[in-house]
Amino acid sequence: MITTDNIYSQFKPYKSFVKPNNKTKKLNGKALAGSVAGVGTALYITSKIYKKPFFGWGDKAKPTVIKEVSEILLTAGMANMGGVIGGSIGKNKKQIKKKIKEAGFQIMNTSIPMLMVTAATVICNNVKALNKIPIKIIASFAAMTTGAAIATKITNIGKPKEQKRKYTPKDSLANFDDIVATIKIGFKEVAEKIPVDYILPCIYTYNGYRSGNIE
Repeated sequence: MITTDNIYSQFKPYKSFVKPNNKTKKLNGKALAGSVAGVGTALYITSKIYKKPFFGWGDKAKPTVIKEVSEILLTAGMANMGGVIGGSIGKNKKQIKKKIKEAGFQIMNTSIPMLMVTAATVICNNVKALNKIPIKIIASFAAMTTGAAIATKITNIGKPKEQKRKYTPKDSLANFDDIVATIKIGFKEVAEKIPVDYILPCIYTYNGYRSGNIE
């Protein structure tokens, strides 16, 4: 005789057929807090060293390119450092090492294109024949893409093919900061109309978070 229990025991609940969504990740609060702390510390340091507001330089200030670039690179570096420190809490050595490598990639992907874009901008600003908006845009874009390629090559030196860090669409956001920074350094008139000094820290916070959140 077949009982009711035997009949229904052959059926599985709906949940057993649904595959879990492994792509969904929770916000890593520790990595985010570390990245925000890193950005805040960098902005505080530069505000004290250069005697400037926490964000930006003020309406009447005329900072040199070196000062602006140093602030940008320090902010990017400390964002990644903070993200790694925060994201490494409770992790093993293998996971921490992976975060450090990712931070190295993020920093290289920020600094090398930034330095090349700055050099291109300075040259254009000081050579009359090149000091034209179309030429400056082309030169900046060329410097940015070349710098990104160089940064990726450097970070992959000595790594086997399967371990090489590939440039992804998300990494393009790291280079978006170079576009914003280029506007800040080379196109002052445009920079005055958009909140560049608030956009850059947000981008670097995201980059730092990515370094600390990688598993």
